[in-house]
Amino acid sequence: MYLRRLELQGFKTFANRTSLEFLTESAGRRGLTGVVGPNGSGKSNVADAIRWVMGEQSLKLLRGKKSEDVIFSGSDRKARAGFAEVSMTLVNDDKPDIDLPEIVVKRRVYRDGQSEYQINNQNVRLTDVVLLLAQAGMGQRTYSVIGQGMVDAILTATPSERKEFFDEAAGLKPFQLKRTASQNKLEATKENLKQAELLLREIGPRLTTLERQAKRLQERGKLEEELRELERSYYGQVWSDLRGKLHAASARVHAAEQERDARAGQAAKVEQDLAALEKATPPSEGFRELRKELDRLSAERARFRERLLRLQTEREVAQVRSEAAWSPLPLSKIIGAVEEIRTLLEALRKAVSGKRPDPKNIAALVEQAAASHEDLLSKLQRPAPEPSAPKRDPKAEQEAERIADETKRCEQEIEQAEKRLEEWNAEEERKRSHVFELQHKLTALRNDAAVASNRVGEASVELARLETRRDAFFQELRTHAAPLEADLDVLADGMKDVAEPEELETSGRRLTKLRSQIEWIGGIDPEVLKEYEDTKKRFDDLATQVKDLQDAMRSLETILAELDQTIRERSETSFRLLDREFGIYFKKLFGGGEASLVEIPPEPELDEEGNIITPVAADAPAAGIEINATPPGKRMKSVSLLSGGERALTSIALICAIMATNPSPFVVLDEVDAALDEANSRKFADIIHLLAERTQFIVITHNRATMGQAHVLYGVTMGDDGVSQLLSVKLDELVKA
Repeated sequence: MYLRRLELQGFKTFANRTSLEFLTESAGRRGLTGVVGPNGSGKSNVADAIRWVMGEQSLKLLRGKKSEDVIFSGSDRKARAGFAEVSMTLVNDDKPDIDLPEIVVKRRVYRDGQSEYQINNQNVRLTDVVLLLAQAGMGQRTYSVIGQGMVDAILTATPSERKEFFDEAAGLKPFQLKRTASQNKLEATKENLKQAELLLREIGPRLTTLERQAKRLQERGKLEEELRELERSYYGQVWSDLRGKLHAASARVHAAEQERDARAGQAAKVEQDLAALEKATPPSEGFRELRKELDRLSAERARFRERLLRLQTEREVAQVRSEAAWSPLPLSKIIGAVEEIRTLLEALRKAVSGKRPDPKNIAALVEQAAASHEDLLSKLQRPAPEPSAPKRDPKAEQEAERIADETKRCEQEIEQAEKRLEEWNAEEERKRSHVFELQHKLTALRNDAAVASNRVGEASVELARLETRRDAFFQELRTHAAPLEADLDVLADGMKDVAEPEELETSGRRLTKLRSQIEWIGGIDPEVLKEYEDTKKRFDDLATQVKDLQDAMRSLETILAELDQTIRERSETSFRLLDREFGIYFKKLFGGGEASLVEIPPEPELDEEGNIITPVAADAPAAGIEINATPPGKRMKSVSLLSGGERALTSIALICAIMATNPSPFVVLDEVDAALDEANSRKFADIIHLLAERTQFIVITHNRATMGQAHVLYGVTMGDDGVSQLLSVKLDELVKA
């Protein structure tokens, strides 16, 4: 790579657009271009322009105080410029890692302070320019541009400043820039990781709470789904069973009423037949009166019994309706109890319809039937009766007692009348046998009608009990699952198997448990799920970022370790070569003597008391570089004891060693040979001629020996308008001419 062209416009004294062409020699040498001219003509502005376009930010090195000092300030005959622009064209012929055959770096600054950088007409940052030039082996602070005073500054610099200069001259600048960028990225990554971890710790407890609530919501959803399915099954089965029992009970009531009506109709027909028979064969007056009295008493007794039975039935129905839903006795036990009562009633009927009814036997049978009836009623009540029995109607109780007394009185009168009738019948037995048969038949029919009435009452009680259960069922259904009421019949029809009571009881307990669990979970806002998903997504994103940042940290630490290793290895190699070349060029310039470079190890970090805080690592880089120089015939080693000429020769030897060790694409020397005498100037010119094989030199000089080595000379002059102008001469063409 070499410098082909430098264009200036508005930069310091170069107010007009000025172009300098730097050509290589025909033999393939990089060559040497000289810039000459009187003092004050603007020769050094060429070196300042190259340094400035390469990104120099120090105004002191540019011999200015403000950024606008690099812009042409004007003269009596020339107006000042509004901006300064420098363009440098490089030809890439030996840097395969840079995929640009030609590089044009341009820098422009305006008087308002606005500035811009361009690479191949594309706006870029200063960092991009510095990195690209560092990859090419150049830099604005290295030996690529060595100005007036910089030669001696190398010797007077501190060891750490010398090390920085040597590192950059050794080609370590790209690696150091990459290391600095990696270190900055590592610090930024650590800060980002710290913030991400803080956010994770902040979001973590909230996410745990939301996750717990979301799980409870999901659990509640499952419980509600199970509850809905169980309600459909449970209420469908209960209603199917209850509906069937209601229909069966209604059918039994209807059948009992029909039987009662049929028995009553048969008894009425027998009475009609008996009355017709009596008219056909009128009995004696005494028999007629006795018969009328007995019929009246029998009818009155039947009336009293019917009223008493009705009162009892109404009382039992009222009691059943006042109770909550209950579970009846098993059907087998109910049937057994009814059969027992039926047997007692059949015995009572036979005792009443006998020729000589025994009042005591009849009374005992009535008491047994009543006791069995009461026992059945008590067993048909709810298994856990209410704490206090329902209140009875006092008037109904008094009426029942009165009817019982009247019935008892009537039975006594009937007993007396039947006794008289039996006496009369004994006399008229042969004549009135048919009448007695009818009377017995009538009594049996009336007893059957009474039994049928009892069945009606029992069926009504059972129906009332089922209706009470139905009302309680609908009340529960409307409380917990009101929407199912409309589809209740469909659910009941869809039940294939009839559930056992134990299964229904188990389902009921499960329903209660599910409702308790749902109530315990309580009401949770459904928006919690969305908040949980958002928080979970953010947490996962942060966790992914933390992992990426940790991976990036490990990658950056690996890169830093590799860069440190590369820098350390190259620095050691370059330092050994530089030390050797420095000794060689020192002997050439001085005609003998010795010179060397010594690395200064870093010092450990100490506290106020002098104790070591941080020990020095075994592979830690050197803290600085010291220069030892002993001219021939002398014993001193410190460069501070050298004379001015010796210091200049030592600096030039060091610069030549650097250029020989790691040649730069081009080097600008701004009157570095000004302090040399004629003999040393020739030595310096010969060395530059040799180094020009590998490095392009632009030398600003007044020395004739140096001018003699140049193949192109640019003369810089300044007219009355204060503007620098160029004159170019190709020495090869002059020699041929």
